[in-house]
Amino acid sequence: MKAIKKGNIVFSVDYESTKEYYKTHSVCDCGDCRNLYAQIKEYAPRLNSFLEKFGVDISRPDESCPVESEDKTDYLFVGYTVTGEMKGGDLYETEIDGLKITVSSGDNPFEWFPHEQTKPCFFISVSGLSLPGIC
Repeated sequence: MKAIKKGNIVFSVDYESTKEYYKTHSVCDCGDCRNLYAQIKEYAPRLNSFLEKFGVDISRPDESCPVESEDKTDYLFVGYTVTGEMKGGDLYETEIDGLKITVSSGDNPFEWFPHEQTKPCFFISVSGLSLPGIC
């Protein structure tokens, strides 16, 4: 287990299990998701660095909620799961480059998003993301 401390919360992360999860879990093949996969790593490098500390592959989210407009796609949220536990609190929020990051033990509206985790996990959701449509 890898310990990551943010404020009063300690995240006990099974880093290798999380990395393996992101290599093997299935992803959506719709156009909005392909658009996200193609751009997010380059668009949000600081977010990518944050997520990598937890073993998360930014370009393979469990879920996203896209809304299309004429020239872009707004993602109401993009959701990830991390194998491990949160200690010292059930909710951590921060902001990276104008993107809102919410980390939760699951007791919030984001716990419903589909994922294939079979081990104890917590959720990371990102909101405020808007990308041009390229796919």
